[in-house]
Amino acid sequence: MARIVLAAVATPGHVFPIFAIAEYLIGQGNEVTIFSGALFQQQAQALGASFVPFDKQVDFDYRHLEKHFPERGELPPGNAQMALALKQFFSAPIPVLAGQLIKVIEEEQADLLIIDNTFYAALPLLQKPASERIPVVAIGVTPLSYSSKDTIFWGPRIPPALLPPDLTRDQLVDEETQQLIKEVRDAFNQALAAVDCPPLAGDYNDVLINQVDRFLQLSAPSFEFSRDDLPETVAFIGSLGVKVKDDNVQISWPDESLPLILVTQGTLANIDFNQLLLPTLRALADLPVRVLAITGGRSVDMLGEDIPDNARVVEYLNFEHWLPRASIFITNGGYGSLNSAIRHGVPLVVAGTGDGKLEAVARVIWSRCGISLHTDTPSEQQLYQAVTKILSSPIWRQQAQIIRADYESHHTLELVTCHVNELIAQSA
Repeated sequence: MARIVLAAVATPGHVFPIFAIAEYLIGQGNEVTIFSGALFQQQAQALGASFVPFDKQVDFDYRHLEKHFPERGELPPGNAQMALALKQFFSAPIPVLAGQLIKVIEEEQADLLIIDNTFYAALPLLQKPASERIPVVAIGVTPLSYSSKDTIFWGPRIPPALLPPDLTRDQLVDEETQQLIKEVRDAFNQALAAVDCPPLAGDYNDVLINQVDRFLQLSAPSFEFSRDDLPETVAFIGSLGVKVKDDNVQISWPDESLPLILVTQGTLANIDFNQLLLPTLRALADLPVRVLAITGGRSVDMLGEDIPDNARVVEYLNFEHWLPRASIFITNGGYGSLNSAIRHGVPLVVAGTGDGKLEAVARVIWSRCGISLHTDTPSEQQLYQAVTKILSSPIWRQQAQIIRADYESHHTLELVTCHVNELIAQSA
């Protein structure tokens, strides 16, 4: 039996994968403590884990980010909005959370730490020599953001296979984006200086990936850019099933044989349903399909009363139950939902550009398992054309099924446990 601390940024897409791992580790007889936002305390304790909440001064409610960061609503989706999040939501809390993290590790006498890959409060710990700290495992809950010679994180996000060999990073990243990169780097270094840590020797993601003892990416190689210079500590482990409660309502249609289209705006970018859900319902209203819309926790009443006859709307959905039945999954590009869909071999229509979603969308384009609409606010015509294009050709599902087979070859929780046990044995 080992004592393990798991830490995650307090948003569903980061917390729920950590919860799935925690539950499995508890089932293996380990003592688990979860360190995250107080909003998730009850769910964590229901798993059988101990729980330590973030300090209130940095415990932001993901459902009301505009309240905590009013500037966010004034910025267009994309790099500027992402840079703001990295400065204010991810790096600014480092001094407080890093101190808390060390205290939790000491009080729990932890043998190992597991973090989601954006829990940057672990950076001060990771700057210590490995011999002076417990082993650290990072779980990649976002697209693999590593500054490889084959890929570019910020800027054009051109798949590596299409990059001309004579182009340099500086040529591809414009001056405005370079300035955002500098501002983010400065914000991280300022936060680290507050806890007497030296400046980062490289990009914050690169430092984290290079310094952890294992970086376990929730993906499969066929859904990630090919790189030949990844650290040996990086491993692909497939995807986790998403346990989400149903609305407990009966969902049915007169003709259950029609293709099923799922559509969601996730749990963060779901304030304005005119961006994706409502245009999708209108675009598909006259097609011979079944449409199931998920509001991500928002009231169904926000969609109004004009719901097409072929559509059903729920707040939550058990994706593990419905995705195997789906013909298409329409989303604004959250990495977790994309992973879930492609793990079931479902072709994608993606319409997201904000909050880092450009990275996830780039993987869809590169792997040819879906269609990107290149906007947060697609028109009804764009949605109609994308859906009918996928339904009319078997190529999209065939490609998605190829990637599905890759995912199925990875036994995610068993792989995590194997790495955890190996590291604990090495450090004993």
